[in-house]
Parts: sequence; C-alpha cells; structure tokens
Amino acid sequence: MGTPAGFRFSVRALIIIGVAALVISTLLLFVAPNTGTQVLVTEVDESDVSPDDKVLRYSNLSKGGQELFDQGLHADEFIRVYQSPPDFEYPTGDTSATALVEKNGTVYSIVTASRCKICGLVDALGYIAGLAGIILLGLGVYRSVNGEADARADNR
Repeated sequence: MGTPAGFRFSVRALIIIGVAALVISTLLLFVAPNTGTQVLVTEVDESDVSPDDKVLRYSNLSKGGQELFDQGLHADEFIRVYQSPPDFEYPTGDTSATALVEKNGTVYSIVTASRCKICGLVDALGYIAGLAGIILLGLGVYRSVNGEADARADNR
C-alpha cells in the first residue's frame, strides 16, 4: 500500500516547481534591486590623523568619486547614493568602511555603509528557495529516471 494519491506530486509537478523555485532564488539573490550605499562625510581633527593613515587627495579622485564626496559633504547626515566609484570601498550587509580625503587643506572622513534592513531576510529566502528547488528538481529527476509511477497511476 503506497502513499495516498492526494499527497504525492507527479514527476512533472516536482520538476516544474523545482525549476520555479530556482528561478525565484536567482531573482532574490542576484536580480533584486540595488539598495544603494549610504555615505557620510565629516571633517576630521588633524590631530586624529596619524602619519600611517592613508589620506586620498580630492584632486586624485575620479570624477564619480569627487561627485560622491561632494554630495556627502553638503549633507548633514547619511545620504543614499546609487553610484559606486572605484575610489572607495562598498561593504555589504550591515557594515561600513571609512576613507580619509584631503580637500583644500582639510581632512575629511568619508564613511560608506550598507544598512539594508531586509537584505538578510531576502538573502535567507533566496537560499531557502534555491535549496527547495534543488531538492524538488532532484526528486523529480530521480523519480523520472527510476520510472516511478505518477499519482494517477497509483489509483488504477
């Protein structure tokens, strides 16, 4: 006596659901919209800058780096930006990176941060959907290769 027909998916259904779960996983992990980067620029007391600290010169920044720096300099708090010039680090998750930039004789700290509140949840859902897709697809292929009967064939 086998499993009741209502509780057993057909091979096609397993494969279709598995592929759908893999597509959803891909969308969640790789195609989800970019949440941008938060940037904060503040003036640094020169006595806090050690000779070992790497200080970037504003004039040596790329055009995009200068624009990003200027946007942050004109704001009083973190601002969200959607550009990522190569002059600075762009951390992922709930972390930040700091660089020192000298402009017109004044040293500034530029903090780039990713503070995505739901990124961890979206990533977890993406991994779960991917795992479910792999399991369902594998089960469907296994049942297809081994010639196991579909649910309709169990009722005959």
